[in-house]
Amino acid sequence: MVKNSQSFQLKKIIKQSIISVIVGTLMLLLSIGTTIGMTRVADEELETTTFLNQYRLASKALTYAVQTYAATGSAEYYNDYMKELNEDKNRDIAWAGLEKNNLKRSEWALLNQIADLSNGLVPLEEKALELAQTGNTIEAMSYVFGKDYQKTTQEINTLTDDAIHQIQTRINKSKKSLRIFQIIVELFYVSSFLYLILQIKKIVSFSEKELLEPIIKVSGQMSLLSEGHFHTDLTLEEDESEVGRMAGAISLMKTNIVGMIREISSILEQMGDGNYCFEMHQNYVGEFGQIKESFITISAKMRETLNTIREVSQQIDCGSEQLACAAVDLAEGSTEQAGKVSDLVTLMENMYKSMARSAKEAISTVELSTHAGEVLVTGNTKMQELKEAISEISKCSEEIDEIIRTIESIASETNLLSLNASIEAARAGEAGKGFAIVANQVKKLADESAKAAGETNKLIERTVQAVERGIIIADETAENMGEVMKGAREATEKMELTSQNLESDVQNMQRINENIVRVSEIVDNNSATSQETAAVSEEQKAQVESMVGLVEKFNI
Repeated sequence: MVKNSQSFQLKKIIKQSIISVIVGTLMLLLSIGTTIGMTRVADEELETTTFLNQYRLASKALTYAVQTYAATGSAEYYNDYMKELNEDKNRDIAWAGLEKNNLKRSEWALLNQIADLSNGLVPLEEKALELAQTGNTIEAMSYVFGKDYQKTTQEINTLTDDAIHQIQTRINKSKKSLRIFQIIVELFYVSSFLYLILQIKKIVSFSEKELLEPIIKVSGQMSLLSEGHFHTDLTLEEDESEVGRMAGAISLMKTNIVGMIREISSILEQMGDGNYCFEMHQNYVGEFGQIKESFITISAKMRETLNTIREVSQQIDCGSEQLACAAVDLAEGSTEQAGKVSDLVTLMENMYKSMARSAKEAISTVELSTHAGEVLVTGNTKMQELKEAISEISKCSEEIDEIIRTIESIASETNLLSLNASIEAARAGEAGKGFAIVANQVKKLADESAKAAGETNKLIERTVQAVERGIIIADETAENMGEVMKGAREATEKMELTSQNLESDVQNMQRINENIVRVSEIVDNNSATSQETAAVSEEQKAQVESMVGLVEKFNI
């Protein structure tokens, strides 16, 4: 196939367009898959953090229940401890949930260490429960309020924070990598889409300049040839393309036909003058060679006497039959040409329908992009609400801090009262010994309350810091959402412009289709004319046979 031919160029453009569509589809699927992956990673992060917090809260609930029961001996706290341990089992539920997530070995090492530390507290808690049940609350408190117990619980909280931080860091890296990959995929998708639009534009331009315009010119030239005008110039240049070869063939045909007409006219004038000694110098190609042979035969036979009229009549009959066959072949060729043009009309109609579908799909894409922009607006609103909720949490933490300070003040006053009670008990002597024991227990309770309030105050300070970091992250996220919304609006505007261009291309293709239908009608008319010529040739053959019959009557 010649590289300059229209068919080669059209197939090349179509092939490139198909490759662009395939690449764009693959990029779109990759983008969707990446989005799903990011969603799953975010869900995994949220779920893992939730389970870790659930495990921590369950452990704190058990610690609070056993410490309160050891201090007060109230059965209510014992029941809360046993209910959490045997019925609610929040720690077991959280651990089972963590096992379903894809955690790393290092993360599981931290979790196993937390579990081992939690299990190490169980003997102390069980001992405290036994002592509290017997009423020995002071010794029971020594187990659950001792340094070892407090140190272990603090270590568990620290390890839990480290595990959450390590998991969040790993997942954030995964999300960042997925986001970078998604951006690359989206860039490839946009590039393939723009390239596809360029190819469609090239197809339309190619159809107008390389197919439609030459066909219209060839159609006009053929109409002139069918009317017998052989001296008009063809504006198409001859080259290696299909249309160029067609132009060369038409030019050669015109030259040969004009030369044959001139020579035949000259020979007929000589024959009209009675001169049958002539020579034919024109090159009669293809079926026209029969005309040359017929003239030579006529020249030879007409020089004979009337004795050879019978043979000459038979030769004329043979030549007429050949002429009829040639007319039939011409009619068949014209019919085949009409079929090819009809196929071209069907192809252009399919192209028009395909471009119309593309325009509809572009409109649908604009609607989807607009909907996505609305979803982004809603997400931005929700982010603002999240920011307000975090601020409210920060305010609540400050209020809790005030309450803790009040508790510390109460503990200090309780301690002072205990000291005064001890002094009064000492003054009372033997009568005040029981009161001195109570004062001593109150002093211990006040010290433990002050210590617990201090630990709670530290936790609240870390909570406030975390909330402040959450507010900063929410602000950055809201700002990024604004940039994404701006990009979405720009993309929607570009898609609307693309949709308008496609609609304009569809209208142009419709006009092309109407012109080709007109060409098809002209070719059908030429086919009908060729068939009529074949019918006339058959009638002439019948007349020649009649003339042969008349010649047979001569007795020479």
